[in-house]
Amino acid sequence: MFKIFQNISVKTALVLFVFLSQFKVYSQVKADKSKRLHYLFIPIIFNTPETGISFGLTNSIFFKTTSLKDTSIRMSAIQTIGFFTTKKQNVQAVDASIYFPKEKYILLVQFSHSYFPDKFWGIGASTPDSNLERYAFEQFFINPHLKRKISKHLFFGSMYEFQRVYNIYYEEGGEFEASNFYGKTNHTVSGAGLSIAFDTRSHAFWPEKGVFLQSFFTGFKKELFLSDYNFGKLVTDLRYFRKIYKKQVLAFQFYNYKTFGQTPLRQLAEFGGSNNMRGFYQGRYRENNMFSFITEYRAVIKGRFGAVLFGGMGNVYNNFSDLVQNDLKVSFGGGLRFALLKKEKLNIRLDFGYANKNNMGLYFTVGECF
Repeated sequence: MFKIFQNISVKTALVLFVFLSQFKVYSQVKADKSKRLHYLFIPIIFNTPETGISFGLTNSIFFKTTSLKDTSIRMSAIQTIGFFTTKKQNVQAVDASIYFPKEKYILLVQFSHSYFPDKFWGIGASTPDSNLERYAFEQFFINPHLKRKISKHLFFGSMYEFQRVYNIYYEEGGEFEASNFYGKTNHTVSGAGLSIAFDTRSHAFWPEKGVFLQSFFTGFKKELFLSDYNFGKLVTDLRYFRKIYKKQVLAFQFYNYKTFGQTPLRQLAEFGGSNNMRGFYQGRYRENNMFSFITEYRAVIKGRFGAVLFGGMGNVYNNFSDLVQNDLKVSFGGGLRFALLKKEKLNIRLDFGYANKNNMGLYFTVGECF
């Protein structure tokens, strides 16, 4: 899911959350006559110190490639978003998860273009808050990933990743220029990879039981894929869900991101964000590697409304020995849920994460953290 709502003000997000909870009366989810499609259009407007006034539109389409009554496959989703700001920032993105009949194939696609100033504190697990600098870049990103079912719960896949980073701007003589990393100038990374996944979850959006394990390796090579840097990355994502009482679920995630070689800045591990350690700005800490462990308590309160409590710990590191020398980073928080599609358990979420007085954030988006 998209990660761009992490800086929405509390007041604005609460207004949007209440508005969307009543959206069914207007046009929350419309279905076509065949009952195979549900689609959602949401105008968005929000304000932050970083972006000024931002406005745009999100469009989500939910469907099954067979019939809505077919329980052998999960709901597919194609989400698009576009917004512009008074500070001339913009993002346009598409995120698709398509489950083919009997889930013999699963296609995941991410495509985006963005121009969005970011924050930078340096590289490593101990960068001080006083290092804060701003830099900007423009980016194209494409990542198709096709999985093939091998047995009931086992999938093998192949993927391709392309990223073009350009129009990079940063202040001369600052921390960005002084730090030692690749990717300070315009560059392209291009590579292919293989994945393996084991999935027994009861639902894709709000699982009540099951295990999800996915690991993939992507190699970026100058000679083979015309990449400007030679490097590789290995990502492992392990999730476990257990129903503890009626409509209450415990959820756990262990996530590890590891890179090898000439890894440019925009491919380094980024600690924090709406889909990881909520409370930390995404990229507050950057390094070649990172891990996190997150626990969530999820409950349906009444009807379409639910609530979540969560806590997590983790860190970034270059060598494994660094984890012993640096204290673990911890965040916790809670949030509200409203079911857009009750049967498929697809939720709007509003979360507040807290780590310390300098690291906290409100997140408003569609779909769970994991």
